[in-house]
Amino acid sequence: MACPLIDDVGLQFIERGCPSLKVIDVSRCEGVSSSGLIFVVRGHRNLLELNAGYCLSELSTALLHQMKNLNHLEVIRIDGARISETSFQVISANCKSLVEIGLSKCLGVTNMGIMRLVSACINLRVLNLTCCHSITDAAISAIAYSCRSLVCLKVESCNMITEKGLCQLGSFCLLLEEVDLTDCCGVNDKGLEYLSRCSELSCLKLGLCTNISNKGLSYIGFNCLKIHELDLYRCTGIGDDGLEALSNGCKKLRKLNLSYCNEVSDRGLGYIGRLEELSDLEMRALHKITGVGLEAVAVGCKRLADLDMKHCEKVGDSGFWALAYYSKNLRQINLSYCGISDMALCMVMGNLSRLQEAKLVHLSNCTVEGVELALRACCVRIKKVKLFAPLRFMLSSEILEILHARGCIIRWD
Repeated sequence: MACPLIDDVGLQFIERGCPSLKVIDVSRCEGVSSSGLIFVVRGHRNLLELNAGYCLSELSTALLHQMKNLNHLEVIRIDGARISETSFQVISANCKSLVEIGLSKCLGVTNMGIMRLVSACINLRVLNLTCCHSITDAAISAIAYSCRSLVCLKVESCNMITEKGLCQLGSFCLLLEEVDLTDCCGVNDKGLEYLSRCSELSCLKLGLCTNISNKGLSYIGFNCLKIHELDLYRCTGIGDDGLEALSNGCKKLRKLNLSYCNEVSDRGLGYIGRLEELSDLEMRALHKITGVGLEAVAVGCKRLADLDMKHCEKVGDSGFWALAYYSKNLRQINLSYCGISDMALCMVMGNLSRLQEAKLVHLSNCTVEGVELALRACCVRIKKVKLFAPLRFMLSSEILEILHARGCIIRWD
């Protein structure tokens, strides 16, 4: 994987030298082409997994001819390659044992190709169609009808998927655990209602889905009680009422992204504070929240380990004091562009005994002396820190030397 010194010549030696080979991963190996993979495939008809993501420009006719013999293949990833209708014909006709296929950013993926593929590969459990922009509801319907055992579907940036496709998923793919609908602008509240029938969902990504609202999120909150990861990045229609429904139902939520959800206020963060298992929270640029909201999160989410609140400019010191007192499990924090004071910064950096990484760029209410004191308070344990670039020439050489001596990586922004 990502080995710059591996090329087609080297793969020739594998053809007859590794008779028991079951798995080959040449993803991101820039020196490998279809010619090299032919050697691997030709010598190993019992291959179970072939990962050639982002190393092939296209699936050549010669390679496809050799793939006809891979009757036991279970996993194939050819992300980033150009793929033809012939490719789908060969794979569907000969690789019927497939349980996972990766076609992320592949050129040439069409509805017809996907229909042909899933009509034969009915045991698929993982399907990655990220950035396959030609995919529509027709392909999603075919997937849903044929692949009843599907547990993971990734269709990021497939903008022609609508509630019709999600209706089919919610009707037939009831074992789905992970769905990535990031930047699928055709997804709306009705679509989420259909999708919420998939009660096994544990990971749902809805970032940049600007046509969903609190109503749609409430369906997820009421029905998908096993969700532990939810991405609502830039879902501008989501506000406090949606978070209330989420907190009432999704008690197992561990990772949540609310960045740029501009309608979320302190009331919404109060509901988030009810999620006792939450460990990872992104809430960048929530301009309506104050120290009251942050305090509710700090008090309620005792397991919080990663907090990103960049550009939360209205949060005052009361919130940061609460963070310093209650959030003892924090390991990573981003306070860049926040209105924290010198004293509060020192308390946060000094009291959080498990903190390993901090981003402290452009703290307009902090002085150079305040930042230096904060760094001294945490220099024993901090592993990585990001600072405002001009501070490189303002902080004392002593504190910089101490940090370097203890293995801390400093990034300047």
